[in-house]
Amino acid sequence: MPGPALLSLLFLLQAPAAQGPEHFFVGHTESTGSVSVVMSGRHAVRDHSRGRIERGNILVLDQNVEEQGKPARNRTWRLRRTADNRISGTISDARGPVTGDVSGNVIHLRYQSAEGPAVEQWIALAPGGRFAQNRMVFRRFGVTLATVDSVIRRLD
Repeated sequence: MPGPALLSLLFLLQAPAAQGPEHFFVGHTESTGSVSVVMSGRHAVRDHSRGRIERGNILVLDQNVEEQGKPARNRTWRLRRTADNRISGTISDARGPVTGDVSGNVIHLRYQSAEGPAVEQWIALAPGGRFAQNRMVFRRFGVTLATVDSVIRRLD
């Protein structure tokens, strides 16, 4: 079971709307929360991320994920938002593409973890643009295996 793969991912509104919601993750962010695994209990998770926008309006997010009971790991996201508010991209430890959409202050992502479960994630920006709520659900054959709940905070 992957850790909280996307804890501080993606596109939320920090900068003016003209720049796009992906600017929430430009600079340093940090998330703290917990992973709840069915029949195994709950444990802590945290990540530290640094994001930048590269040519082609691609958000690149480098993360260091620390999940209680597991070695720290690094991952890289490469995501692009299209004019119709769709998201597409990759994550270094996912199988296949990351897809999703932006609706208001909420980002909804979908991808397949390299370890098997399908992942769905919702990130909702709090008023003021300095914090976001993150919710992830890991499913296999339609059955929820684990959830992640965390708060993402801008450090810059």
